[in-house]
Amino acid sequence: MATKRKPLRRRQIGSEAELAAWSDVFTCEFDFFNDLEPFGLLTDAEVKAAAPEAWKRLGGAFLGPWQPTDTRETPWALQEFGAP
Repeated sequence: MATKRKPLRRRQIGSEAELAAWSDVFTCEFDFFNDLEPFGLLTDAEVKAAAPEAWKRLGGAFLGPWQPTDTRETPWALQEFGAP
């Protein structure tokens, strides 16, 4: 039987939980683990449509601790949307 989703509480918007959920998308463009489902983003198209606004709000906080890796020198969102 399907479970009823709880509505997202407004205090979660802009929280550390939201930043953690967006981190995969900001890094590599895709939400591989469906971390954004609790925020109402269920498909890749919805995630990509919401990414520019989320990058403006959360990009600065994301870039603070972000470190380049062997496979990524710059995050996808920084390349795609520029500096937040």
